[in-house]
Amino acid sequence: MSKRRMSILLAGTAVVWAGLALPALAHVVVEAQPGSPGATDATLKITAAAESSTAGISKVDVTADPAIPADQVTLISGPSGWTVTPGSSGGFAIGGPALAKGEDAVVSLKVKQLPSAPQVVFKVVQTYSDGDVERWIELPGPDGKEPDKPAPIVKLSAGSASAVSPAPANDEDADSHGATSGAGSSLARTGAGDRSLVLAAGVLLLVGGWSLVSGAPRRKSSRLARR
Repeated sequence: MSKRRMSILLAGTAVVWAGLALPALAHVVVEAQPGSPGATDATLKITAAAESSTAGISKVDVTADPAIPADQVTLISGPSGWTVTPGSSGGFAIGGPALAKGEDAVVSLKVKQLPSAPQVVFKVVQTYSDGDVERWIELPGPDGKEPDKPAPIVKLSAGSASAVSPAPANDEDADSHGATSGAGSSLARTGAGDRSLVLAAGVLLLVGGWSLVSGAPRRKSSRLARR
C-alpha cells in the first residue's frame, strides 16, 4: 500500500474518531423582562439545555452578581413539582422531580427588583438526577475569548423591554434563540449537526481510501492479463 493511500485511510479514521468525540453543545440562557436596571416586578426566564444522555435535570442553582437573593424571587412557571429554595452560594435554586432525559429546564420567575447595574452575571450550577453537575460559571478572559462553560450575562439598559444573555458563538441554534425566547423555543442540546458533518467527511475519506487500496490490485491484474 502506498504512503498516499495509507494517509487517506488514516485521515478518514481520524476524522471519524473526531466526530464521535465532539462535545455536546449546551448552555444556559437568561432573559429579563423588562431589561432595565432596577426594574421592579421583572420576569426572569431561565432555560437550561439538557445534554446528559443518561439522566434528566433535577436542579438549577443560580448565583447572580449583583446579588438576587431567594427571598426576592417567586416561581411563576416551571416543571411540575419544582420549587424555589435558597441557593448554595447565597442566590436561589429551582428544582424538584427530575425531568425526562433530554428535556430542557425552562422556568419563569418574578423578581421584586433587578439590580441597579448595567449587567447581571448569572453563575449557574446545573444538576442531573444521576449526580452529574455542569457548572456554567466561567467568564470571558482578558482577550474576550468565550470560555468552555460561559456564565449567562444579561446586559441591562434604561427603557429596554427585555434583555437576553447571548448564546455561545459556537451554538448552531444561537441566532434563533437569541432573536426570540417565546414559548416553544428550544436550545441545541448536542452538536448533532456538526458531528454529522464530521462523520460524513470521515466516511467519505475512508471509502475513497479503501477504493484506492482495493482498486489498485485489480487494475494491476487487469493490465497483466491484457499483456
